[in-house]
Amino acid sequence: MPRRRVRRATAAALLALGILAGTGCAGLGPPLPEAVAVRTWRAPAAPLRAGAAAVDVTPEGRVFLAGYSVARRSEGVHDPLFARALVLESGDLRLGLVAVDVVGIQRQDRLALDARLAAEGFDPRLVWLHATHSHAGPDTLGFWGVPPFVSGRDPAYLERLADGVIEALARARDALRPAELAAGSVALPTRGILRNLRRPGLVDAELGVVHVREAGGGASVASLVVLGCHPEVLPRTSRVVSADFPAATVARLEGALGGVGIYASGALGGLVTPDVREGAEPHAEAARIGGAVGDAALDAIAELGAYESSPRLAAAHTPLHLPLHNWRYGLATRIGLLDRTVHRGGWLETEVNLWALGALRLLSVPGEITPDLGLRARAAAGGRPALLLGLVNDELGYLLPAADFDQRLYAYERGFSPGRESGQRVLERLRDLTLLLRQTLGSGR
Repeated sequence: MPRRRVRRATAAALLALGILAGTGCAGLGPPLPEAVAVRTWRAPAAPLRAGAAAVDVTPEGRVFLAGYSVARRSEGVHDPLFARALVLESGDLRLGLVAVDVVGIQRQDRLALDARLAAEGFDPRLVWLHATHSHAGPDTLGFWGVPPFVSGRDPAYLERLADGVIEALARARDALRPAELAAGSVALPTRGILRNLRRPGLVDAELGVVHVREAGGGASVASLVVLGCHPEVLPRTSRVVSADFPAATVARLEGALGGVGIYASGALGGLVTPDVREGAEPHAEAARIGGAVGDAALDAIAELGAYESSPRLAAAHTPLHLPLHNWRYGLATRIGLLDRTVHRGGWLETEVNLWALGALRLLSVPGEITPDLGLRARAAAGGRPALLLGLVNDELGYLLPAADFDQRLYAYERGFSPGRESGQRVLERLRDLTLLLRQTLGSGR
């Protein structure tokens, strides 16, 4: 989401429109469904197969850049953007994860891929589309054009991005071969890497790693790194497209291990940001921070224990409806800046997911969750380790703890949050899925 430096003129214009349009939340949208399916899967005991691929999704022309201030258009490319996919398969269960170097994926854009995913042999409920949340990539949400009249979304780029996601998954699927995986984590020194602007000292400094290689200790297939920090080393004055510091992290992984490196953002909300050295050149800082994260990940991978060639795979998925108490959502949908369905009565539909890969647990949340909520969710999942990926299949904005919602320190984040209850409801639903998955793994289903 944009930083607190959004131009005052834009905020005033939106406020004026909000007064004229009303809250826009109750609306005349579709009614809430009468039933919401909760689904779990468990793979039979079978050898693991894995494949990975990376597809360039760099915009070909000028685009509105996401984050910071509005009307910021690109003037070149510093480093390419990618859709990086990992596909895991055991028996008849196939899981797909794609990380893209953009600020976020709208719910409607993700759902629009369902038919194409099914045609490629994927159950859409078992595909996670994650946005790293780069503030130097295209505006894929619509907030950073020239509001209130011009969305920042470029339809041609969104089509290119969708094609890249599907191609990356298809290529990863076609590359499936016998594999083994190991996962772990390491405490990352925070000084010079990341910090919390709202609650100094409150960060999830656990750097999670998952390494997948060909069976029998063969070549690297993919290395996944998860860290809760905004990719926003490059400042608001930058006009070049970039994946920000994760580009250096991925380059370090691929240079040392081969295969496909994948960076994913974790609990970065409220507001975890890079610890940039004052006066340093921005691109050099992005390389420094990304390289340090990559080196720490390589050290963690080098210390991993035994690899599993037949880890038990399981998954749990459920839609989730959240009450919408933010007039900006309703207003943005009514004036065409945001392509999002608001259900009758003021409700947003999103989803949460949980995967088990042997002892590893992967949790997905649909926005920017704060570190304290993220730590609680990971602790409840009980994996060895448990890793949380934010901004999966949706970008709701900030997911804040209800106890702190009205505090002055979160004044900015409240403007880009669905409401007071959102963070707690996401946390509770993840706890529910954790219990369901334990039943599934213990039942033999």
